[in-house]
Amino acid sequence: MSRLLKGAFVCASSALAIVVFAGAVQAADLVSYRAVYDVRLADAKRGSNVSAASGQIAYGVKQTCDGWLVNQTGTMYLQTATGDVVPQGLNFSSWESVDGTRYRFSVMGDETDSDIILGAASMSKTPNGGEAQFSKPEPATFALPAGTLFPMEHTVHILDQAALGKSQFENSVFEGTDVEGEKLLVSFVSPLSARAQTMAARFKDAALTHPGWNFRLAYFDPASQTGEPLYEIEADYLDNGIPVRWMLDYGDFTVEMGMTKVEILPKPDC
Repeated sequence: MSRLLKGAFVCASSALAIVVFAGAVQAADLVSYRAVYDVRLADAKRGSNVSAASGQIAYGVKQTCDGWLVNQTGTMYLQTATGDVVPQGLNFSSWESVDGTRYRFSVMGDETDSDIILGAASMSKTPNGGEAQFSKPEPATFALPAGTLFPMEHTVHILDQAALGKSQFENSVFEGTDVEGEKLLVSFVSPLSARAQTMAARFKDAALTHPGWNFRLAYFDPASQTGEPLYEIEADYLDNGIPVRWMLDYGDFTVEMGMTKVEILPKPDC
């Protein structure tokens, strides 16, 4: 799997204001959950080499006493115009401290050393910024500018901004899905999509009755002068942090990941 495709595949979970994470969590009232998403091809432009998409992705977020655990596993199968089926497997896991200052991550792709990413990052809540260190596939270090958010803190941030009525904002975000530094993530907020509302209505759990928003997330290389995003993700999030639906835009084709199963997990007894 290309690093770009892998990045979009993972980032569909999580993007320059500095917020205090513990306070923001209370405002957003995030829940822990495990969910399964079915993959389908939503759109393919003329000339695209992809004719179909399928698969299932399991995604979970669990609050612990000192942070948040995120796990994503599954395989997306892309069928080409010639009939070949290309599996895109991915296993991603991370831990992020409750105050948003420490972050550990791992990406296991196609079971080769060159496709494994391991590392950790830290941020200071001061103008000093932070640092990301990779141990695999090869040692590398990147400075992170002040205000960079890790994925869970970014999720809290976009939900808080949407609740305040903001329709567009941008952040520096570090996720560790490729051996690079932070990305510039521009977020556009609109009402929760009708399709996501229909998906959420299938579930009886009260957590799925919450209001939410649709976020269009465009990832940019902060050093690029082209003005073109690396990739774009559309995500329908409820105000408790549960993503009901994702749309992954790869340029010549778009894949939808829609929730088919969900389990709400208890809060930690700390």
